[in-house]
Parts: sequence; C-alpha cells; structure tokens
Amino acid sequence: MKSERRLSMDTGGRRQFVRGLWTERRIRVWGIAALVLAWLPVIGVPGRGFLDVSAFYIAAQFAFTPDVVRLDPIVLAQHAAGLPLSPYHYTPLFALIYVPLSWFPFPVAAALNIVLMTAALVLAAVLAAPLFGLRTRLAVVGALSWGPASASVLGGQNVTFALLLVVIFARAMTSDAVRRSPRAALVAGLVTGILAYKPQFAAPALGLSIVRGRALVIGVSLVAFVGQYLVGVVVAGGNLSWPLDLLDSLIRYSAVDLATNGWSAISLPALFARIQLGPESQAVPGLQGLAPLGYVLGAAIAVACIRPLRRMPVPRGVALAYSLGLLVMPEAWVYNATLLLPAIAVVAADAARRGWPAEDRWLLAVTMGIGLTWPVGAVIGVTPVLVPVVLAPAVILGWHPFRARGGDARTQAPAMGAA
Repeated sequence: MKSERRLSMDTGGRRQFVRGLWTERRIRVWGIAALVLAWLPVIGVPGRGFLDVSAFYIAAQFAFTPDVVRLDPIVLAQHAAGLPLSPYHYTPLFALIYVPLSWFPFPVAAALNIVLMTAALVLAAVLAAPLFGLRTRLAVVGALSWGPASASVLGGQNVTFALLLVVIFARAMTSDAVRRSPRAALVAGLVTGILAYKPQFAAPALGLSIVRGRALVIGVSLVAFVGQYLVGVVVAGGNLSWPLDLLDSLIRYSAVDLATNGWSAISLPALFARIQLGPESQAVPGLQGLAPLGYVLGAAIAVACIRPLRRMPVPRGVALAYSLGLLVMPEAWVYNATLLLPAIAVVAADAARRGWPAEDRWLLAVTMGIGLTWPVGAVIGVTPVLVPVVLAPAVILGWHPFRARGGDARTQAPAMGAA
C-alpha cells in the first residue's frame, strides 16, 4: 500500500512538473529565448562577407547582358571585388529585382537585404495567421523563431520571399474565391509563375492546382512561365538560350555545391546524392549518386498523398504540397526548410482546436528546438532539420503514430474553408 501511494505521489509530482513547464509565462520566455538563439548568428554575418547575397548583388550588375546567368563572369567579378564566391542559379528576372540594391555599396546592400527578407518573413506570418486560424503574435514569433528561416535571411538567401508568395497563393486559392472570381485565379496563377524564379518553388503550387482541377490557375501559371522566359531573354541581353547557360552553370558547380553544403541536405534526393557509387563527376544537378532512389521514395509518398490533397482544406493542402516539395526537392539545403512553416502552422492550428494537449505542445516544442540545431549538421555530417522535413507529411495527414485526436484533421479546416 505504501509503495502504491509513493508511486501515485511520484506520478502526480511528475505530471505537476510537466504542467508547470507549460505555463503561459514560461512559454513566453521560451519563445523569446528561441527567437534570440535563431538570430544570434547575425553577429558573425558581416565577418563572413554576408555569405550568399553576393550572388544576387553581382548578378544584378550583369542585368541586360548574357553574363547574368553565366558562372565564370559572376565568380570572377566576385573574386575581383573580394566578395564570397557564390554562383547565381536563378532566372534572369530575379536578378532584375536586385538591381536597386546594386546601386549601394555592398555592405549596405547586404544589410538592406536582411531587412527586406525579414520583413517578407513577418508579412508572410501576418497574412498566414488568419488563414490558419492562429493569433497574429503567435504566428510572427513562431516564424521568427524557426531556425531555417533565420538561416535563409542571415545567409543572404531569399526563401522568405518565396514563403510570402506561397502564402499569397494559399489565400488566393482558399474558400470559393478561386471558383467565383477570375481575379483570385489570376493571382494564384501569376504567383505560381513568379515562384518559378526557382522552379522547385513553383512545382508544389502547380501540382496542387492540377490535383484540385483548377484549370484557370493552371493556364495562367503556364502563361506566366512563358512570360518568365521572355522577360529573361530581355534581362539576358537578348540571349534566347539563357536556360541552357543556366543549366551549364548548375552542372559545373553542382559537385562543389554538394561537397560543400551536403551536410545541410533536407530532401531525400539531396541526402542520397551524397552516396557515390563511383568517381565523382559533373553529373546533371540533382542526379548525383543515389539521388534517383530519393526521387522514387519521395514520389511514392507523394502519390499516397494525392487523394487527401484533393479533399483537404486549402491551407492544409498548401502545407502538405510544400512539405512534399521539400521532400523531393533536388539539392535542397537547410534554409529551404523555411517552406516548412505552413506545416508547422497546421500543427499549431490543430493543437489550438484540440485545446493544446501535451503531446501537441511537445511536438511543436521539439520541432522548433530541432530548427535551432541546424548548424550541428556541420559537425555530425547531417542536419537534424531533416527529421521534421521527412515526418511532416505524416504529421499533417495524421498517420500513425501522429493520428489526429479530437476529429479528423484532414477534413477539418483550421481557417477559411476549402476550395
């Protein structure tokens, strides 16, 4: 009897301790601590030459010339200016966006890029909050505390801009707007076309439109893709074959990129590409090593998700589509996991709907904690962020052991309804 009473007291004490961890005050303190940790690397960014932003800064200076997407001229210009060597692997149109920044000295332009990309992250969170049924403050703090998002901003990348476009796409596709209003379909299609500045960013949006049978959105997207090419011809100084030059740049740099950044791989193809069966060669980007096996596994998961993608509410569908996109994205590095934020928003919305049970709180806390550990991959050889990326589709769909509680999360909308 005494042992049973002692066991009951011990169990009750542990439960009381766990509940104490989740008081509103402590959650607020943890949120602030996570935010500080996520942005602490800003201290070392100037000392590292502001990292990848030099690619966009120099490419903008080559706007309206054929060299805008060519490897050698950009790398030579970076070397001459004493900037980090970072090839430009985007469409010519995207270089045009950076032209105004190229008018400033490089340190000023790099600092402005950090400000603008942070603003894009915050605006994406503000626009996404009502879409997913979250409080705006929670959405903003969560976005700012996600390690890969801060890595994108501080690393001179632009995935937060892509995230903003994804949220605009989701809002345009949500509810009956895309059916009743051609304007909403035009917005969704145009945004999909803009996302093609990096084709793997546009693929999930286009795929979702196809699965859900949104013919007008698909049509506008295809027109926008053609427009992206035609504007690219102008920005590339009339070079009609700029896609081939871009592909050549990718092929020549892909082996170096994989060797340098392979530890930060978050997709199955990028992870398997590190497994080489023979001597390294300049293979087609995304097809090195056992990368094709990664595509096969990712495709199998994607096929299993087609039916749910047709039925689930649009916000959840966008989150699932981009989770799958990350899973099969070629050469996806840790900063691309910024696009996992819609999936995290879905988990938070489900938790709020179910009254924030302990298992949901722990799931979110562990996920956000893993996001802060992304640099550990440079030491252990693989980034821990790979784990939530791989598990995200299962979490969104409520597959075992993430089976939804309190109702079927696949059919209950966290926000505005389904299109």
